[in-house]
Amino acid sequence: MLKIERSKIYKKDIRKQKFSDQHYARYVAYLGRLVEERALPKEAYDHALAGDWNGYREFHISGDVLIIYKIVGDTLYLARIGSHSELFSR
Repeated sequence: MLKIERSKIYKKDIRKQKFSDQHYARYVAYLGRLVEERALPKEAYDHALAGDWNGYREFHISGDVLIIYKIVGDTLYLARIGSHSELFSR
């Protein structure tokens, strides 16, 4: 079982999120699967990132709410949560 570490910006991002009950349940379920080192379901669109986020992965909670994370050793590191435009616009 992995430990969870949240970045300072993730903690700030999560306070801004407005989850529906369905999306919150998915958020909890997906993080639970990652902590248990189990694969996410296909609908999460879990995939590796490149460029500035090389070494990280992202998965979708809903159409435009996603989490950027990486697993290092025995730690699930949560880097960011938000929409594509919030996380990837320059």
